[in-house]
Amino acid sequence: MARNLKKQESRRNWLDLPSEVTTNILSRIGIADILENAQLVCTAWHQICKDPVMYRVLNTNDLRRSRFISLENMCKQVVDRSQGQLVDITFVHVRNEQLLLYAAESSRSSQLRRFELVNCVEPRSFTWHALITFPLLEELNLYSVGISVYEIESLGRFCPLLKTFKMNKKVPRRWVPLTTSTPHNEWCLNAKAVAIAQNLPELRHLELIGNCMTNIGLEKILDNCHQLETLDLRSCFNTDIKGDLGEKCCKQIKNLKLPNDSLEGCPYSYALVDNESDDDDYFYCGPDNEGYDSNEEYELELLDYI
Repeated sequence: MARNLKKQESRRNWLDLPSEVTTNILSRIGIADILENAQLVCTAWHQICKDPVMYRVLNTNDLRRSRFISLENMCKQVVDRSQGQLVDITFVHVRNEQLLLYAAESSRSSQLRRFELVNCVEPRSFTWHALITFPLLEELNLYSVGISVYEIESLGRFCPLLKTFKMNKKVPRRWVPLTTSTPHNEWCLNAKAVAIAQNLPELRHLELIGNCMTNIGLEKILDNCHQLETLDLRSCFNTDIKGDLGEKCCKQIKNLKLPNDSLEGCPYSYALVDNESDDDDYFYCGPDNEGYDSNEEYELELLDYI
């Protein structure tokens, strides 16, 4: 008798579980398994798999490749099923600008708090406008994805709650600093840093790996962003963190990373190190397609960096 009871218990029907328990379980198996398997088990599970709460996070790192559903289709299904409830989006190596635009426009009423782009297609201005107009956005992370001064200014207007901004760019193996300084190239080098200082004064965490700003831009950030707790200046080789400026950084910033610090620990360091550049390549430290005159070439000398 006892043996029969144990058998019955071991064969307990999963459909008898409370729906909230089943939802919790299914939310842990991954989007691909939900779309390919779980939702096809029974009517009850199909209904649970349509619940927007199952689709609050979209991370292409977690979407395993499938021979049945394309990555693009998976992303679109997550966006559609979330019904504006997405809180976290991460796109890695997405080369389809239309997919970025689809996610942004379909999530317009979104509760989005965090948005991350890693080595993705360079968004055009109208796509950027859609991507950064989330009023509840608290964190924007960019790795090897360019953003213009105008778009940084838009961040300040449309994302008043933004507390974390990572604007990390690809760093070549050979760094080429300026040997001459003119008002024009100083303005170009510091344009983005100044835009951050003027438009995002409430930031708590700022990463600028590989930024070409000089001490002028750094000082603007320190003078305007009084709430900064973390500042990452790794590979910002146009800055000279010595003397009064260095002392100011140490006093004002709790967690400070210096230009020569290693990229170890950076989650996407592979996307930031340019391993394809030759030793003879020159890296010009000017702005990135921001509408400025980029035809002016500067006198540069080659410098190894660590």
